[in-house]
Amino acid sequence: MNGGPAVVLDGDSLTVEELARAARDPSVPIALDPAAVERLEAGRRQVEAIADRYRRAFARYRAGDGGPPVTDYGVTTGFGKFKDQPVAADELERLQRNLLLSHAVGVGESSDADEAANYFPAEVVRATLLIRLNAFLKGHSGVRPAVALAVKAMLERGIVPLVPQRGSLGSSGDLCPLAHLFAVFLGTGRYYRVQSAAEVRGRPGALRPAAVLAEDLGMEPPQPSFKEGLALINGATFSAALLALAVHDAARLAGLADVAAGLTLEAICGCARAFDPLVHRARGMRGQRDSAANVRLLVAGSELVDAAPAVQDVYSVRCAPAVHGASRDAIAYARMVVERELNAATDNPLFFPSDAPPWDHGFRANWPPGYHGEERRSYSAGNFHGQPIALAADFLAIAVAELADVAERRVQMLLDPHHNRGLPADLTPQRGVNSGYMICQYTAASLVSENKVLCHPASVDSIPTSANSEDHVAMATTAARKLRSVLANAQAVVAIELMVAAQAVEWRLAMALPPQPPAPPAGWAEAEEEARRFRAAVAAGRRPAIAARLGRGSAEAYRRVRAIVAPLTEDRSLAEEIRRLRRTIEDGSLLAAVEAALGQPLRPLRPLRDPV
Repeated sequence: MNGGPAVVLDGDSLTVEELARAARDPSVPIALDPAAVERLEAGRRQVEAIADRYRRAFARYRAGDGGPPVTDYGVTTGFGKFKDQPVAADELERLQRNLLLSHAVGVGESSDADEAANYFPAEVVRATLLIRLNAFLKGHSGVRPAVALAVKAMLERGIVPLVPQRGSLGSSGDLCPLAHLFAVFLGTGRYYRVQSAAEVRGRPGALRPAAVLAEDLGMEPPQPSFKEGLALINGATFSAALLALAVHDAARLAGLADVAAGLTLEAICGCARAFDPLVHRARGMRGQRDSAANVRLLVAGSELVDAAPAVQDVYSVRCAPAVHGASRDAIAYARMVVERELNAATDNPLFFPSDAPPWDHGFRANWPPGYHGEERRSYSAGNFHGQPIALAADFLAIAVAELADVAERRVQMLLDPHHNRGLPADLTPQRGVNSGYMICQYTAASLVSENKVLCHPASVDSIPTSANSEDHVAMATTAARKLRSVLANAQAVVAIELMVAAQAVEWRLAMALPPQPPAPPAGWAEAEEEARRFRAAVAAGRRPAIAARLGRGSAEAYRRVRAIVAPLTEDRSLAEEIRRLRRTIEDGSLLAAVEAALGQPLRPLRPLRDPV
């Protein structure tokens, strides 16, 4: 099955949406831009020329004819603290193979080699392959076209190596996980295959040893030649993959947070004035303006909004545009960072096909005797450093956690008869014998509290490595892995708010409860009668009439929730229903349905621009 239009990689224009689409669906075709392939070939010719010159100079030196040959880091020298150690000419390709093998030392959650939780999910591995392939196409990494084609074949044939989740510092590139990813070329490690989007989301399939990779790859895996081992593992690529997928999903979640807030606003007959465009223009925050505009669109036509005799609502409702909007702006910042990284040359060293002298030639007068900088064609620098990714991931984790924090407060408010304007405690009939949604709020509280721990920034940490030659690292992978957990928790909290708010509007409309102080506790007989009336009022045939009195967007959200979660008329386990509702948040189907009902999309995350 064809997964829609091809994602064309050219080294410059890969977007978050294209990355997520191809990473999550193996049927999406991958194409390489011909001009980018030409750049790749030109970059490889430079590396071949460097290796050839070194071999000839090394042969002369070994024969006693001349001084030691000029070295280029990573091509003719060792790595890290061995950066000044020349390598014999006949060992240059072994050097690259050894690099992959020596760096594949990751660990997972447990010592069980078959435990899926030890390894990065398929979508993250596939996103990493896409980013690395796109980086090669910039032409600065010096790899052969055969290597790029092998990576492309891994994507097309759904090959997902087992890559342990722990072991990267997010600087010098994600060395350890990338080494595991590409060690399969050497017959080391294991992999499985995914053939559909469902398989990408599911559990790993049958594991196969890397020794049989050629059979599934459709070609002999390339053995790393000059510089190629280093090119395969340089760059904070797993970190970038994690961040890019999180940015994609956080954008969806921001829209659904507005949907949930709108439904809650209706449930409490909340105040419309707080969402007036004049208010949000006066502050000038772009995300805040957009969030308020979304809520106005969602609740337009509602019979409930402004029905309470109140001047203002609690912060979690009244200030929702400010809170959601700040998170939207943070997501936009993270998107700007990661889309630059998706199209970046993050290797070390880099090669530039130009006869122009490097900038350092302006300091030739300072060069010590015997230093031959004019002959060195590689550029050794720090594009592999994951600091931009780490900072963006930490910031995004905080922003996403705030969407969950404020949603949990709205859940608590809806369940609290002292604040929900006349709704029953925990939104349940026969209170006492039923607990209703009480423990759903506990679950939401647990998740937001866990997020507070996970939001401690990883980017402020560093630990020196490689005998202090790599003395500051970014911890980008840790930041991005934590972000993924925060996002999953936040999706669950928003699912809980949607579920609770759907029940709240049913009590308000089907039971005609005015927004006023709660009634005194009912006796046993009255409680039974109330339960009977509630069951009848929220029966499936009555739900269209309830939806008709909500705002157009809220009505569709209500219908979608009720397609998955039945009204809670007596206690039952809700875990599976929360999971299923959360899935519609993860896959975007709930947001898409609301936008289709509105006939227009909610305000998108508008990209940030810099002056470059």
